[in-house]
Amino acid sequence: MTALTPNAQRLLRTLVADGPAYRADLARALGVSRATVTNLTNRLSADGLIEETDPEPGALKNLIGTTPKLGVLASVMFLVDTCTATVATLDGTVLKSFTLGQLAEVSATDRLAAGADLLGRLLAERELTPGDLRALHLAVDTQMDARSGEVYAQRASSRWYGVNPKRYFTERFAVSVHTENSARLEGLAEYLWGAGRGHDNVLYVDVSYGVTAGHMIKGQIQTGARGGSGELGHTVYDWNGPLCTCGNSGCLMQYASIPAMLRDSSTGTGRVTDWEEFVALAHEGDPAVMAISLRAAKILGRVLINVCHMIDPEIVVLSGEIPRALPGFADVVTELLRDHALPLVARNVAVHLAELGYDHTASARAGIESLRAIDDVVAEATNV
Repeated sequence: MTALTPNAQRLLRTLVADGPAYRADLARALGVSRATVTNLTNRLSADGLIEETDPEPGALKNLIGTTPKLGVLASVMFLVDTCTATVATLDGTVLKSFTLGQLAEVSATDRLAAGADLLGRLLAERELTPGDLRALHLAVDTQMDARSGEVYAQRASSRWYGVNPKRYFTERFAVSVHTENSARLEGLAEYLWGAGRGHDNVLYVDVSYGVTAGHMIKGQIQTGARGGSGELGHTVYDWNGPLCTCGNSGCLMQYASIPAMLRDSSTGTGRVTDWEEFVALAHEGDPAVMAISLRAAKILGRVLINVCHMIDPEIVVLSGEIPRALPGFADVVTELLRDHALPLVARNVAVHLAELGYDHTASARAGIESLRAIDDVVAEATNV
């Protein structure tokens, strides 16, 4: 392969950053003639670095994208009981994705090994090796230092304590690893393809067995200095409230989460219910269950008023089993924001239910998109 000219590298970087494109679009993006783009694409195609995508029937022109020969990106996302791995070309075209289940009771070390083995198998199925990887996105369902990969010692991180996921994948695949919290990656997926699409400033809130959040501005997750943002569930609502797994008292998740609502149901009614029964009773209009649901929605709404006053999002996307399953829950949250937030927020912020749900493939693919938005990744991947 001959050395690439500056224009050829610019073309490749455009494809990586923006995705597959037509020749005319590439000419406009690069500020060169179509003839120049044709010469560039012919040369890069001959070197095997780009190719035309499969044409649609009757199409007069075809999109151009990168090939695995230029390199691939990978995303590995861990949730409570699953691991999803995705491999894609540098332009974001997914080559392979698979979700591995039944990991809830597996040790942290074995969970990491299972995720790495899965990624290795996906690469091998496409006749790729770890050497073809240009960057890897790793999402873990706990609070992890984005710089060092350290999982801090606390009960809330007990499932991952004792391992360093970032170091493990860096050493296993000899590639740069970029980390994120799984919930925030789900939020990015909603921003890209779900209820948040078309908005520049999106607050994603997941309310289920815990409460997590993600804040996206123009496609970038606001992670904080070390990846510690979005821990909405550990926002203290009442310092005299119930003890939380983090060691503090009165965290939001002790009022608005499935375990908290089941606890209150057991205490208030004298009977222990599981989540399915709780939801069924809510749909039947059971007074005790509806009172617990209403209280949780109001508390979540009050906390979100404070959050919206701080970050002023265009839209709040509510996700998780609670807002999806409980009748009227999202409506109560919305009414609280409308009635009690400052006018600039109350009159303009939209509240919508998430559209993707727990789509593991979409969330893992969002990890690929996150990598493609990092300038250093794009520059290094196309430095051929």
